Amino acid sequence: MESKRESVTLPGRLVGMSREVDCSVRAVKVSIQGTAEYTYTLPVIFDTPSDLPDGFYSITFGGGTERVQRKFGAWVAHVA
Repeated sequence: MESKRESVTLPGRLVGMSREVDCSVRAVKVSIQGTAEYTYTLPVIFDTPSDLPDGFYSITFGGGTERVQRKFGAWVAHVA
């Protein structure tokens, strides 16, 4: 049995740079083979306030949290 994939839009919460704001996240929901579990991949952050400063943030969505960076006004994955 193969994994199922579907595009979803979820509410998110950004925390960082002395700010805490709501946003939206578009991601791919992927089922984990042989279980009722799933994970989210390829998150795209949108619907954020235009005045957020560049820097490091935590994004919480779909029951998990990831580190991201706002760089020159665009969101990029944070690689440690």
